Amino acid sequence: KRLKYQNIKFDSILCSTAVRAQRTAEIALKTMNIDISKLIISSELLEQSQGSWEGMSRALAFTPEVIQQWNELHFEFCPPNGESKRMVQKRALAYLEPIIEQAKNQSLEENREISIGIFTHANLIQSILQYYLQSNPKYAWLIKQNNTAINEILLNEHGISVVQLQIDLQRNIRQMENQQITSTKTIQSLKNQIDELFKKNLSINEQYDEQNQLLVKVTTD
Repeated sequence: KRLKYQNIKFDSILCSTAVRAQRTAEIALKTMNIDISKLIISSELLEQSQGSWEGMSRALAFTPEVIQQWNELHFEFCPPNGESKRMVQKRALAYLEPIIEQAKNQSLEENREISIGIFTHANLIQSILQYYLQSNPKYAWLIKQNNTAINEILLNEHGISVVQLQIDLQRNIRQMENQQITSTKTIQSLKNQIDELFKKNLSINEQYDEQNQLLVKVTTD
């Protein structure tokens, strides 16, 4: 409903092959009066593979040894027979960048904004946003993605112009401070990360609503 209210018109609509992502896309497109047949389904937009952990409870998967490895490797940590966030990022960008490049050319030829809607998953979106934000991969997990969160990236021939994220970094930090589960040094580092985002003219919106969508706009402006 929010996309319809904002009069968003998609030139391309991409979606993960996961049933839950397709269902979210179908609901959104129906509300926006967009033909569902325009939906392009790709396995390259699937969520991060948990490999041997698929179907396993977190209590069994996250042993003290695994937690230590995760704390050391972060973005590079890979579940057994699964994918790291870095691997997910490479997979997604290899699929998306040619589409975005084509949109840039179309935008120049037609002198108008081109919008690409992407219905996908939290870890994949975190990975993509980390790439475009050029933020510290160590803190990519803080780019919180609730169900039906909407993120918007605006690109032009000069690179990134605007990024709006439906995230809640400040709330995460407040929780850490209240629960005293993170060192003061780490909390200050996270605050510095937020300051850097604002310095780059990137907008952080704390009032996110609710699986996950990425909206890429390409413009010649």
